[in-house]
Amino acid sequence: MVFISIVKLKAMKLGVAVYAICLMDNHIHMLVKVRDRTALRRFVTDYTSMFVKAYNKRYNREGLLFSSPFGRAYKKTDKYVRNCISYINNNPVEAGKTKSIEEYMWNMFSFGRTSHPHSEALNMSKSRYFMRCCCRSLRSEYSRGRYTSYELLDELFSRTDKKETEQLLDYILDLYNPVDYSAMYRLFGSFDKAALAMNSYTGSEYDIAEDDRL
Repeated sequence: MVFISIVKLKAMKLGVAVYAICLMDNHIHMLVKVRDRTALRRFVTDYTSMFVKAYNKRYNREGLLFSSPFGRAYKKTDKYVRNCISYINNNPVEAGKTKSIEEYMWNMFSFGRTSHPHSEALNMSKSRYFMRCCCRSLRSEYSRGRYTSYELLDELFSRTDKKETEQLLDYILDLYNPVDYSAMYRLFGSFDKAALAMNSYTGSEYDIAEDDRL
């Protein structure tokens, strides 16, 4: 949640369009549209440095967290973009974590269909006062351009039951969702067509090259 929120804020600030993202146990995949190589370098540097600082503080550690070289490849045609989006979203399926791309929370794919893909819909008028306060706090942080800190998350999830935890998690990810779904719809036609295509074809990373200069 911390990482996703940082990516969202940095993408907004730098005018970066995130076409796909997937967080795995030990690596991250992301497809973005940027103005040029300089913008890409700035984006990667900014979100990694901010996250590492927050992570190191949280776990009382020092030093690097992300290793290099980075893998990168430029996509010049819609075919290659669709292929890359499919590959990224299918990472958890290929790793045996889920049976379909929609089931995995950390590729953000299912949020293209609904704001609460992994929980029961949150009804503010029927929710506990504590939950309403949580959502207000999150909206306030977002409006001020602040990411979801570990300290804030500790506070928010300290008194939630299982159902509320699932709802709050969906709420946070939807609020800070960095993915530009309009780009996906343009490429695939609709959410359902995208899901069908991606669940039928896993894509490939054959054209990803290593580059430690990012």
